Formats: sequence, structure tokens, C-alpha cells
Amino acid sequence: MSNKNFQLKNPKAPLYVLIAVLVLICFFGSFYTIDTQDRGVVSTFGKIDPEPVGDGLHMKIPFVQKVKKMSIQVQKVQVQTESYTRDMQNASIVYALNYSLAPDAVAQVYARVGKNYEKTIIEPVVLGKLKDVIGTYDAASMVGNRDEVRKAAETAITEELRALGYFENITIQIINIDYDDAYEKSIVEKQVAEQKALTAKNNTVRIEEEANQQVIAAKAEAEAIRIKAQAMASNPKIVEYEAVLKWDGHLPTYNGGGALPFINIGK
Repeated sequence: MSNKNFQLKNPKAPLYVLIAVLVLICFFGSFYTIDTQDRGVVSTFGKIDPEPVGDGLHMKIPFVQKVKKMSIQVQKVQVQTESYTRDMQNASIVYALNYSLAPDAVAQVYARVGKNYEKTIIEPVVLGKLKDVIGTYDAASMVGNRDEVRKAAETAITEELRALGYFENITIQIINIDYDDAYEKSIVEKQVAEQKALTAKNNTVRIEEEANQQVIAAKAEAEAIRIKAQAMASNPKIVEYEAVLKWDGHLPTYNGGGALPFINIGK
């Protein structure tokens, strides 16, 4: 009975309640917070404000303005993709990318691609630069020069992403470049065969050089003997002189018991 009397006496009561609820919704919906690791993007009837909102407590117009939060923390992604070498061999590549959104560029990125910037902006740049770099190498040369390929790809990708002005703290690492097992085995076997051939060639050169040295030594010895023989033939005293140089101080003996007379070099 009392409820009926209240409704009769206050026919606008439901309207007042509705207004009160709307006021509370508008009041609490007018405030929002942005964390330190985020930036806010404000849109008014769908139009993006080019200035991102920093961390802290802020106000907005309820039902008119919307706020999207975008992280500016460092993000890490690891992706496996494929690319072709100059000789059309398929290379499987695993890379890890670290990056963060530049705080001042948050609104631009959101206006361009929303929150899907990783798939829409970053991956096409990475894949494009990987293909450019890897396409300049033959598969066989990449096996032995993976560090060189990694550095070239990392430099190209980092420079391209920085040039966009949307990202910072960019680091990329090519974790692995792999081929079909059978193809990689054939490359290794080829390299081993080439190394063995080179070793054999070096051994041949060494043996030939040693032989040449022996020939040169033999020729020098023969020439020395020839010169010495000529000297002895022209001067018999040289034979006696060399005998003196080789003498150990003891006179040789003979069967008769006495010592052999020494050569008289005074004559």
C-alpha cells in the first residue's frame, strides 16, 4: 500500500533514478588512467587525436571520446620464415626481434594500422630485407659465411625500421639459417672434398719443393767436389795439407813394428 502511495505521489521517481544513474555513469566515465608503460590514443567521433596521452589520470567526454591504450614496453617476437638464395635454394630462417613503439608515434601507428602493427608494418620490413640480403648469396657460400649474412640482414632491417620513425630500441638477431638436410649434407661433403684436394695439392707442392732443394744441394755438393778435385790436381801439396789437418797426433803402425815415417811437407 505504501509503495502504491509513493508511486502516486512521485510519478517521476523512475525518471529521477534513471537520471541519477546516468549522472554517475558520466561522472565515472569521464576519468581514465594511463599506466607508465602505456600511452593513450584519444578518438572523438572516430577522429584520432595526433597527440598521444601520457601516464596519469585524465578526463574525457563520455560517449563522445574513446581511449585506446598502446604499450610502449619492449616487445620480443621470434619468427620462423623462408627465403630463397641466389641459386634458388630454400632457406629456413629463425629470427628474434626486440622493439618498442616510440611514445610520440603511438597515435600515428594506431591511426594507420590500429594495434596490428607487428603483422602489418614490422613483419613485411623484416621479410623484405631478409630476402634482399639472402638473395645475394649462393646457398653454399651462406653455409660458410652465416655470421656475415646475419650481420648484413640485421643492419638492413634495423636501419629500415628506424627510418619509419615508429619504433625504437630495435635489435634483431638471426638465430638460425637452415636448409634441407640432404642439401646441407651435400654441401658439407663438397667442402670436405675440396679441403682434401687442397691438402693434397699442398703436399705435392711441398714434395716438389723438397725435391728441388735436394737437387740444388746435390748440384752444390758436386760443384764443390769438382772444384776441390781441380785444386788437388793442380797442387799436390793440398793432399798433404789435408792429411795434416786430419791427423790425430798418433803415427800409424805397420806389421814391421815401427811407426810409419811422417810425410815430409818441408820439401
